[in-house]
Amino acid sequence: MFKRFIDKILQNSQAEIPKHKRPPLILKPSEPTIDIRPKPTDTCFCGSDKLFQSCCGSIKKRRPLPYGVFVENRYLDKSIIKELVEYAERQQGKRMLVIDKEASTADNIVKVKHQKRSSDRIEMGKYQNTMNQFVKTAFTELAGKYLHCELDWFETPQLMRYETGGTYLAHADNENMNTKTRTWSRVVDRDLSLLIYLNDEFMGGKLHFDKFNCRILPKPGMAVLFPSDNRYMHAAEEVTAGVRYVIVSWASVKGIEKVSSKPPKSIIPINYYPQQQ
Repeated sequence: MFKRFIDKILQNSQAEIPKHKRPPLILKPSEPTIDIRPKPTDTCFCGSDKLFQSCCGSIKKRRPLPYGVFVENRYLDKSIIKELVEYAERQQGKRMLVIDKEASTADNIVKVKHQKRSSDRIEMGKYQNTMNQFVKTAFTELAGKYLHCELDWFETPQLMRYETGGTYLAHADNENMNTKTRTWSRVVDRDLSLLIYLNDEFMGGKLHFDKFNCRILPKPGMAVLFPSDNRYMHAAEEVTAGVRYVIVSWASVKGIEKVSSKPPKSIIPINYYPQQQ
């Protein structure tokens, strides 16, 4: 009962902020934005009027989720999880790449191997359509529930395997930083990021939002939804033992200006009708 009480606090803490004080969660593409890291004594950006260290940037063990990070425990059914993991365990993986920020443009994304990312993508064969369907449902339900928005499309879900030593250093899902000017620019049409965890038979491997001092311990069936911009930079901390499985995807919100002249090849449409573009 105590655990359920704590989960309720974590889930409902964001609802206490008056709507007129809440900053937008989905940002429109614009000129490069300055990299901002709130100081502990700054007023929290979420609109609560509390200090950052007492709100979204708290370092307490029992703390509310940062504004804009939404967690649904036990979102995915155990039977589906079991089938996916058992299938993935029998498959070879393909090393994941990162976006080359120097060589990429909005209409030509170049990906390369990099030491900041050590994980494998698993080809899911007959299970890919199953993943597509429940990720579509998750995006639609959670975006509607928490952000009251509709989506144009989401990218084909990928099942990732992090073996011992696997990690993905801090990154933003839709922006790259110019290290000389310390500014961020959007490079892909991703507004929302979704993670669905499949297991917990590993050590390490927490989801870390470093700007918020927030670490989330993955649990089987847990879904995590958050905006894809640099405010929500995140890392998959190193797996120190065992193997970590997670499904990842990204969605484009309806009505938000696009930076690319056409959507990625890997999209699955939700409310996207090319003939109207």
